Amino acid sequence: MKKVIGVAILVIIIFIVIIFMFTNDFSNIAKIEYQKYNYTNGSFGEVIIINDKDRIKQITKILNKGKHYKKIVYKKAYRETYKLILMYEDGTTEVIRIWNGFGPDVDMFESDTRYGVYKIKNKKSREKLSEILN
Repeated sequence: MKKVIGVAILVIIIFIVIIFMFTNDFSNIAKIEYQKYNYTNGSFGEVIIINDKDRIKQITKILNKGKHYKKIVYKKAYRETYKLILMYEDGTTEVIRIWNGFGPDVDMFESDTRYGVYKIKNKKSREKLSEILN
């Protein structure tokens, strides 16, 4: 009986470690400022501030769904579609650059503090992010 309990505890610990290894940690975001890139005049538009907790929660959920590729770096042929500044509750900030339509059915984003790229392939997540940021 003790072996069964020991094995069960070990399985639970392994499961928790796996969850933490394969999830992104975009959390505790207090405010988001973002700008959309205007390809016509070659500059970013006005800064838009998101303070609404529901919209922040939706964006956080979408960012956390992105698959993180730590060993990939792309050379981009065009500017990002959006630049987000995530302002965390502890006072730190992080810049996220999002490329809509980076590939067939893929949006991509990068962070200024985390290595690698993130890809969003879920159609509903991509649509929701565009809806929030447009």
